Amino acid sequence: MIARAPEVRIPIRVRGMSQGHRFFDEQTSTTRVTQDFIVILLRDLVDLDTELHVANMRTQVGGTFRVAWINTRPDQDFYHVGLELLDPEGEIWEPDSLQDGQETADAAPVALLACVRCQQTVSTPLPESETESLGEGFTIARHCDTCKATTGWAYRAENPAAEPTPSEETTSAAEPTAEADASSPTSGESSNEHRLKGRAPIHLPIKITRNKYGRVISDICETINVSRTGVYFTTDQRYEVGEMIEVIMPYHPDGVDIPVQAQVVRQDERPGTYQKRVAIQLTSGSAPRR
Repeated sequence: MIARAPEVRIPIRVRGMSQGHRFFDEQTSTTRVTQDFIVILLRDLVDLDTELHVANMRTQVGGTFRVAWINTRPDQDFYHVGLELLDPEGEIWEPDSLQDGQETADAAPVALLACVRCQQTVSTPLPESETESLGEGFTIARHCDTCKATTGWAYRAENPAAEPTPSEETTSAAEPTAEADASSPTSGESSNEHRLKGRAPIHLPIKITRNKYGRVISDICETINVSRTGVYFTTDQRYEVGEMIEVIMPYHPDGVDIPVQAQVVRQDERPGTYQKRVAIQLTSGSAPRR
C-alpha cells in the first residue's frame, strides 16, 4: 500500500482532537497517497485509533480517517502519521496523485513489534507503513491475541529480518484467527468492509445536553454510525466546533444512564434541508453503551 509509494505533496486541512483532548484545525500536506491510506505531516500529536477529518485543499473534498500509526519522534517540528480511510465524502484525490497498489504489493517492510500492554513480540510485514518512519518512536494500532483488544505496538530495534523465534512464529500464525474472533475482516472481505472496521452503521436514539448562553438545552436525535471513540448523528440544531456536550446513548426517556462527556469536532450541512450532521469525539474514559 504505502511502502515505496512515491512522495506526493498535496495541501490538506486536518481537523480533530489532539492527545491533550484539544481540538485543532491545521493546514499541512500529505507525503504519500494511495486510494485507502495516506501518510501526512502533523504538528499535533494524536492518539492511535482516533478519527480525523482530512480535506484536499485542491478538490475541497474530504473524508474521515483513522489514525493507524504514528511516529512520535518529530521531524522538523512535524510528526509522520499514517491514516486509514473510513468514510470518503467523494473523490478526495486527483487520479494522477494515486499510486498503483499492485506495484508495491511485494514491497512491504518487515518490522519487529512489541505490544505496549503485554509486551509480546511479533515480526510482521507492514504494507501500510513507509520505510522511513519505521524506527524509534513508531507505534501502530493492531489486534493483540493475548490482550483480546486493539492495542499499540511499538517498534523494536532488533533486526526485523532476523529469523523469528518459535513464539513469534506462533503469534504470527495466530493473528488471522485472533482478528477473525474479534470480528475483524477476513482476507475474503472487500476493502470497503476493511475500511469500515471499528465503525458501526447503527441507528440509535441519542440525547445531547448542551449549556448555551447560561441555559441547558436538550437535543434528542438519531445516530448515523458509531465507533469506539466517536459518534456521528443527525440533528436540526446548529453546533459549534469545539463545543463541550454530554451524551446519553442509547437514550430512553425512562432510563437512568450516566451522561458521557464529548466534544464537537465537525458539523456538515445538508443542502436543501435544515438538517445537519454532527461528529463528536468522546472525551471521558469510557465509550457509551451500544
